[in-house]
Amino acid sequence: MADGKIHVYVGPTCPRDEILRHCPDVVIHPPVAHGDFFSASIESGDVAVVVDGFYHHKLGLRHKEYLYALDRGVTVIGAASIGALRALELSAFGMRGIGAVYDLYLSGVFDGDDAVAVAHEEEAPYSSLSVPLVNLYTAVQVASTTGVVRETDIGDIISVLRSEYYASRTQARVLELLRAGWPELAEWYERRTAEDPHVFDQKRRDCLAAVELAHRLVTAEATGAVGRVTGARGSGWKTLFLRSWSNHFVGMTGDPPLSQRLAYQQIFNPHYARVWERYLEETYRRDHGGSSEMLTHSFSDCLAKRIGVTGFPDSGASEGKSWLYDFICPMPDLSDPFEVELLLSSEKSSDIETVAWHLRQMNEFSGRSQGSVRQKDPSVLSKEASKILLCSIWGIPPDALSREYRSRGIPNIATAVRILQPFVIGAIKEQTHLRVESV
Repeated sequence: MADGKIHVYVGPTCPRDEILRHCPDVVIHPPVAHGDFFSASIESGDVAVVVDGFYHHKLGLRHKEYLYALDRGVTVIGAASIGALRALELSAFGMRGIGAVYDLYLSGVFDGDDAVAVAHEEEAPYSSLSVPLVNLYTAVQVASTTGVVRETDIGDIISVLRSEYYASRTQARVLELLRAGWPELAEWYERRTAEDPHVFDQKRRDCLAAVELAHRLVTAEATGAVGRVTGARGSGWKTLFLRSWSNHFVGMTGDPPLSQRLAYQQIFNPHYARVWERYLEETYRRDHGGSSEMLTHSFSDCLAKRIGVTGFPDSGASEGKSWLYDFICPMPDLSDPFEVELLLSSEKSSDIETVAWHLRQMNEFSGRSQGSVRQKDPSVLSKEASKILLCSIWGIPPDALSREYRSRGIPNIATAVRILQPFVIGAIKEQTHLRVESV
């Protein structure tokens, strides 16, 4: 058996216990949401089965997050619910669709998420509070084949049911609508669903079919399932928006969080400009190391050529290096271990302890100032006050602030102010917790 794991993102469509009876080794997740595919727990060779996704409760998974997973070597399958619709939309890029609901989207019978959407409880087991239109379509199709309604009536029946807002399409409301126009169908539907509540539950059947497909893929010979992005015509889809999403969620991992450890280095390490310079050199060398210009020219000369300037000042001069930061301040990739190692190359074990201390001070302050309600990212100082504190920490005049924060890999003052906030209370409270060294 291959080593790949099966991740199933499911909510109201199918109970977790039923999925586990069919495939005990799967990892069950809540309905998919923004950020879920950035998790390090999903690895190349795994299969992600997307069934349900959050709509109103939280942000949904973006299309490029699906591509991100495929690009990491994850096979992504969509079925039964929002997963079926996304599979159709992204089929050209390598996402797989399966099941009758997917076929309904593929054939154009339905084209919107209202066909699969249901109102449901906010927490597990996410019990459905309404009936999905695709299941009602299945019921009407069966009714037609058994002579309860004419085939020519199907379109009108579905049109009436579809006109009802999905969250209001409860079993009682469905029966009310059917009785108004098709009383025999209403009686038949009520009887059949009373005998077996899941008799027309096409979404549930498709979910289980998708899990079975995933199981076959990961248990196949050789290496099992390996996803890939197809049809994307290069890597242009990897935008800064995607990287910022990835950095946000990856940065929250760890204790203390990775993003806070990096921020501490950028703000309090007096030598961090050197770390950032090496990061630029090494990542550029990695990405362009095979080019002839890297073999014959310096890093600064290569950048000057690409940027379109005649050249940078002498790299040995302190002012010379600062020109580099005026031109380039890329967004690192925190999901890349190589880049993280470079960014934290001067971090000490005591720094990690200090970051944790700062965060405790901030949590205590937030709890006292906000009472029982704590802001997720409280702003302690105003922008102007934060600029003054940064100048004090770095020992520079205000007119040197821009060049200083860029030399530390901070792209703009808004970011500098934001990443400073968690450390403000600690910095003010106990100066001995600042990392001050002689250059």
